[in-house]
Amino acid sequence: MNPVFDERTERNIATLHPKAQELARKFMALAVPAMREHGLEVRVIAGMRTFAEQNAIFAEGRTKPGTIRTNARGGYSWHCWAGAFDVGLFDGQAYLGDSPQYADLGKIGKAVGLEWGGSWKFCDEPHFQLRPPCVEGLKDSEAFAKLLARKASGQDVFS
Repeated sequence: MNPVFDERTERNIATLHPKAQELARKFMALAVPAMREHGLEVRVIAGMRTFAEQNAIFAEGRTKPGTIRTNARGGYSWHCWAGAFDVGLFDGQAYLGDSPQYADLGKIGKAVGLEWGGSWKFCDEPHFQLRPPCVEGLKDSEAFAKLLARKASGQDVFS
């Protein structure tokens, strides 16, 4: 039986590919009780994004006001392929953008088979992703080119 999480988390998990949903649920089943030990709540605050949504985020801090949040344009983020989600830590209603507990979440994510954005040069601690098997071992630029070709031919990117 799958545990049920808060409405926002459920809505965002539902946007993911079924294989990513499975790992997101495993992650959350471990993360929720682990963070409650610290008096914090963890929620999935973002899931799949359209290319246009990703491009709008990419524009922040560049051609729109704000700070740079991503280096990925539409189609070049795992969010656009329903394989990535972002989590947020909350102390009551207050969102914690920085917290040492993100490292604990990173360990949980890796343990269930996810790649953690906190391990990257462009550190993105709230980010977790599942790379499709069809692009395993490829550089991101090669992987996204292959995914774009699969999408154009109507193939499932996770098959």
